[in-house]
Amino acid sequence: MAESRLNIRISPQKKEAFYEKVKQEGKNATDVLIDLIDQYLGIKAQSGEILELKQRVEKLEEALLGEAAA
Repeated sequence: MAESRLNIRISPQKKEAFYEKVKQEGKNATDVLIDLIDQYLGIKAQSGEILELKQRVEKLEEALLGEAAA
């Protein structure tokens, strides 16, 4: 499959912070960005941590809406 290049503009501080975090996690910047794009497009499932947080928010919303309706 042919690949293409994507250029983005971000602040130097944000770029440095991104590369530092990638390095700390032992990851590759390109792989991290591709994973994020895949998640955004719905090609790849979100991490378990994000799914867990979404479920917790849904439960809290149900509890709050249930109390407000009573």
